[in-house]
Amino acid sequence: MSADSAYGMLIPHSRPQLGREERLAVLGTLDRGWVGAGGEASREFENALAAAFQRPAALAVSSGSAALEVALRVADVVGERVAIPAFACASIERAVVRAGGRPYLVDADPDDLSFPPGTLRSLAGQCKVAILIHQFGLPAASATEVADAPLAVIEDATTCVGGHVLGRAVGAFGRFVVMSFSATKMLCGGEGGAVVGSAEDVEAARRWTDPESDLPPDAPVPHAKIPDMACALAATQLTRLAEFVTRRADIARLYDETLGEEAHRVLRAPDNSSGTWWRYLIAVPGDAAGAVEHGRADGVGFSQPVPTRQWDGRGHFPVSDRLYQDLVSVPIYPSLHDGDIEHVRRTLRKVVGIE
Repeated sequence: MSADSAYGMLIPHSRPQLGREERLAVLGTLDRGWVGAGGEASREFENALAAAFQRPAALAVSSGSAALEVALRVADVVGERVAIPAFACASIERAVVRAGGRPYLVDADPDDLSFPPGTLRSLAGQCKVAILIHQFGLPAASATEVADAPLAVIEDATTCVGGHVLGRAVGAFGRFVVMSFSATKMLCGGEGGAVVGSAEDVEAARRWTDPESDLPPDAPVPHAKIPDMACALAATQLTRLAEFVTRRADIARLYDETLGEEAHRVLRAPDNSSGTWWRYLIAVPGDAAGAVEHGRADGVGFSQPVPTRQWDGRGHFPVSDRLYQDLVSVPIYPSLHDGDIEHVRRTLRKVVGIE
């Protein structure tokens, strides 16, 4: 049971936008009689992803976690340190551990929640790989430092696909791009993920997902294949990406209007970049948990973007601590109806204290 359903939410924190196109795409796999991995829909989706990121190749897999683990295995991180933002989804660190790496936590940048400026260069001699996450729809400014980084960089574009950093698309910077297609991400496949990169790297990644490969019996990532039905669904969502980004931005403008002078509390992409508004994050200093409870009591699924402090007791992370205490995520997604949006706006005013 989700947290939203447990609270009896009228408006859940997130929900996919699914329509006739998605239904026809999934039914098409049934009509072809191929619903498992490696069929026509899988191949077409991989080609579409490679084209979208202007990369030579892509591999669709069962989840974003599997995609990251596979990329890390190709990068051979066994016994090596892997840098990740402390303020991030716990699944990132778990993928590092499964791949045999040693997580190295870095305190977050307060503006885009990823690595602070200069971090990648400072990791020389300390880490073999860094996972640059474009967090919660915010493009990571440190992506511009990847070309000069003294280590391999994996970009996680899950929530910011469709965004840009200084005119370059998110996903254009790292050795690999990984992403998730779980139900509430920018692109919904129900579940699923992808690794995008060079032809050589993607072919190496494919070996790690194939239980019949020439790797040792215990080496391939288990259950990494993705069914054609999920690929068909996610591929259709990819064709609608611009529509989704525009709709999210339109809702964000309505929320900004509601906040008025308090809109300065909202995290947003800088003027020289563009995000996707996967999350509408507002600071409620010191009372994020209380704001979430207030919102849910009013029938709206507010949430904390990172629900647990997995960095606690593992070093000094003052920015991550503050973000955990302050940030609230407000429902923002294309399938919100006008009435839902007005409900969220009323609740937002109450939570922020606007009379």
